[in-house]
Amino acid sequence: MNNTPSTLLELLRQRAAEEPDRTAFTFLDDTGAEADSVSYGELDRRARRVAALLQSSCKPGERVLLLYPPGLEYIAAFFGCLYSQTIAVPLYPPRRNRNAQRFLSVLSDSQASAAFSPGKSARGFHLYCLRMSR
Repeated sequence: MNNTPSTLLELLRQRAAEEPDRTAFTFLDDTGAEADSVSYGELDRRARRVAALLQSSCKPGERVLLLYPPGLEYIAAFFGCLYSQTIAVPLYPPRRNRNAQRFLSVLSDSQASAAFSPGKSARGFHLYCLRMSR
């Protein structure tokens, strides 16, 4: 029997089951020093939390804007999209008076039904529904 994962999600599941405490990703700061890391087990738990929220608001195949700066939260949100079978549309968060046109263009072109961003809520993220008449 072949145990070789064929997708990123299968690889995460396998590593989370076999090596839950092993470091999956390390994020470096601007100086190259380790700023944060996440284990396979923790990444899998975070991604499943994201997926549960997405599944309560989005259908498989719908697009979800991931409004995250580079970091471990983005990775968990991306894997959450894989778990929920939604399509991740990565996009830097909009900034005041910067990149507004690009943001609006991606929003329009992607026809995203939701946007996911980091937040200070108990869950650590926010989900915004974007269902609009098109």
